[in-house]
Amino acid sequence: MTEKKKKATAPKPAARPRKKIEKSKGEIKEGTILPSAGPVIAHPKKAPKVKTSKEPQFYGTGRRKEAIAKVRLVKGSGEILVNGKAFSDYFCHRKSLEFQVARPLHVAEVRQIYNVSAEAFGGGIASHADAVSLGIARALLQINPDFRSKLKKAGLLSRDPRIKERKKYGLKRARRAFQYTKR
Repeated sequence: MTEKKKKATAPKPAARPRKKIEKSKGEIKEGTILPSAGPVIAHPKKAPKVKTSKEPQFYGTGRRKEAIAKVRLVKGSGEILVNGKAFSDYFCHRKSLEFQVARPLHVAEVRQIYNVSAEAFGGGIASHADAVSLGIARALLQINPDFRSKLKKAGLLSRDPRIKERKKYGLKRARRAFQYTKR
């Protein structure tokens, strides 16, 4: 004498009637449903390209940790752009980073002669500064190989080899072990 319990089900809402798409010669009537073109995908913004003259351009690539900087030097007034912004704005007016970026130009004594345009990506802002500095130093070597002794003495031509150490199996991070419990 067991009765089967009936599950309470809510009544389903009635389907909304769709209006028919009427094909006509170039006219769209009011109330017609048009097929959608799909989702709109935004494209990433790139740094605006700087118009350059027919002056020769010199390139250098710098790296630091995960950061990579592609640097271009052109004759000009000494303007430095990083990712399309003035370098003081890009490095948040941090004087130490601004000094680091402009240092190869000061050592070679060509600060007011060349415009610098750099594209930096990966890593953080401090790594970007190191990478741009190395890129500028390498581009200066293309301009004049005699700059090598000055730049080398200032330590601007050596790439900093320190990178993040890989995680090892059985550990939490590269060297950090899981906490030991005695009991």
